[in-house]
Amino acid sequence: MLTVTLAIVLVFLLLVYYYFKSVYFTLRGSIPGIEPHFFFGNMIQLGFVSRRPASMPDVLFRLQEKFGDIYQVWLGSNRFIIINNLQDVQHIFSHRNIYDQGDLFLNQFKILNPKGIICLKGRQ
Repeated sequence: MLTVTLAIVLVFLLLVYYYFKSVYFTLRGSIPGIEPHFFFGNMIQLGFVSRRPASMPDVLFRLQEKFGDIYQVWLGSNRFIIINNLQDVQHIFSHRNIYDQGDLFLNQFKILNPKGIICLKGRQ
């Protein structure tokens, strides 16, 4: 009876792991990037968890050299799409009806400048 219970618990934990790995820690779409680890995302590969962490601009510059102007980075369970080309950024900001700020950015930006969010997204 104990082995059956342990087998059911093990199968359940494997299914939960597979679900979280496939939903939250997998590259999405055709945007290039480093395959993220479970729970840490790309922080291990980028050196943020090591004893001598690199600075964020250095890491982003290395990723730009490797993947080009558009790539995705996972910091924990948060996915960020990094755009380095000025023409692409101008296109995104001039077509705000198509491209919108993610809620993660908006919630963090409200801490620093609570009234400035209207400039980016409009009244909510």
